[in-house]
Amino acid sequence: MPEQKTQLIEKLTGVYSSKRNYYVELKEKVNELSKRNAQLEIINQLAQEFNITLPRDYLDKTIKKIYESVRQILYLSRVAILTPYGENLLVNYCHISDGNCNKGIEITPDDGETLWKAMNSNSQIVWQRSADTEDGFLLNQGLEVAVINPLVTQNKVYGLFVVGSDRSITYDPLDLAFFQQLANQIAIYLQDGALFSEVNRAKLEWEATFKAVRDIIIMVDPKLNILRVNQAAVEFSGIAEPELHGKKYCDVFCTAEEPCSECSFYEALETREMINFQRQLSDGRVMEVYGYPACQGQKNLGLVIYIKDITERLKMQVQLLQTARLAALGEMAAGVAHELNTPLAVIIGDAQLLLRSTPHNEQKYKILKDIEICGQRCKRIVRGLLTFSRQEQYVFQLLNVNDVVKEALSLVSYHIEKDKIRLSLELNEQLPHVEGNSQQLEQVIVNLLLNAKQSFDEDEEEQEQRIIVKTGLDQERNQVFIKVADNGPGIPQEMITKIFDPFFTSKGESKGTGLGLSVSLGIVQKHGGTIAVESEPGKGAEFTVYLPPSQRTADCTDSDQEG
Repeated sequence: MPEQKTQLIEKLTGVYSSKRNYYVELKEKVNELSKRNAQLEIINQLAQEFNITLPRDYLDKTIKKIYESVRQILYLSRVAILTPYGENLLVNYCHISDGNCNKGIEITPDDGETLWKAMNSNSQIVWQRSADTEDGFLLNQGLEVAVINPLVTQNKVYGLFVVGSDRSITYDPLDLAFFQQLANQIAIYLQDGALFSEVNRAKLEWEATFKAVRDIIIMVDPKLNILRVNQAAVEFSGIAEPELHGKKYCDVFCTAEEPCSECSFYEALETREMINFQRQLSDGRVMEVYGYPACQGQKNLGLVIYIKDITERLKMQVQLLQTARLAALGEMAAGVAHELNTPLAVIIGDAQLLLRSTPHNEQKYKILKDIEICGQRCKRIVRGLLTFSRQEQYVFQLLNVNDVVKEALSLVSYHIEKDKIRLSLELNEQLPHVEGNSQQLEQVIVNLLLNAKQSFDEDEEEQEQRIIVKTGLDQERNQVFIKVADNGPGIPQEMITKIFDPFFTSKGESKGTGLGLSVSLGIVQKHGGTIAVESEPGKGAEFTVYLPPSQRTADCTDSDQEG
């Protein structure tokens, strides 16, 4: 009975109605707070999940997750991300994906008037079908309402985030702010992805360039431990790249004999200045080495070591110097020839005149004949010297190797015979012709003859010293050969593989540059041939020049000479 009275009083006074409204309002506030908390949780989850290292298809899955999460607190029927594609917009991500909206659809400015308006204004736009807005793309989606959010970060627009509903619904300002916050997170992800792609592209380009450089590049830490190498360094070392990492530079690439504590690289690390030096390898190659200190503030990060093979460059420099000397010799020889030819012509002419009036049985006839012969020989020597010095004429023509050998001997036979070295000549007169340059091939024979001469010990007189020059045709190879053999001390086996390397010499600095055999091999290879060497310590050495016979017949030679 008292309870009924209490209820009756509350109804009459309106207290009961006030309580009910209060609880309804409180419930709505709780629901609103729950919705905002859910929105914050979705945004927080996106911020944590988005990572520039995620695969590109991750956003496709995220769009579906956004759709499913947002749909629990707000009604929507479609979400999509559109990005610029030339002059159009491209649907990059879409959920729900169907015939009206799927990846790859292009939207022209005419079909997406409202979309382009949002892009150009960088502001959120709420589109409604009832507003009679001409927008073909949105109309085709079957949407009643669409919230178009620009994907903007740091004043750059990366596209649009579109949220749509197939019902006529009104989103409150906090819901619209929530959609824009979602768009901001997606924009940051797209920006980071674009920056990462750019950095990754630059990294790939740098790595491709680093590996493509044919010179050796090695990156080492301050203790000269190898951090990174390019392909040229891998090929030079003969060690797989993963195995090189962590090894000491000195153990793999350095050929110096001094201990690492005296290494020039440590000096570069200390002074932070670039260093440069040259090293000759055991195989004769000369390497130019550069060390570039890498620093960050006061911290030494290590060195970038750049190694370049300059053997060919030095070889070219020497050859250019030799060419300059030969050019000077040619000019000098021309002057000498002019000065000598006149008195030689007089000597030979007077000797011939006297021979005509002198009986053959008189003693002075023999003397005059010797004068004529020696005069002719002097004339040939001067002509040969002049021809040999004109190295700029590299025209190939049909040659008889016997003639090449004879011309070479005319230049150096005196130097050989004056040292009491017996010179033997065995020429095969039935040889096919070869195509080549006589001056270059003469240079090869001269180099081989001088090497043979220099192989003899000047103090050694116990045995007869001899050099044999032989020509012939190797039937198995089908190649013409020129053989220069000596009975000197021979070449040690460990040196045979190195004698053709540029700058390798066993004669000492005063007797050679180490380029004679290297240059000779290069000349013979240009002629399509090769040089073989056989040697046995204590029994001399034998060098054989092999040249391919010409495909043209000997008749061509005769016609060429007549012409």
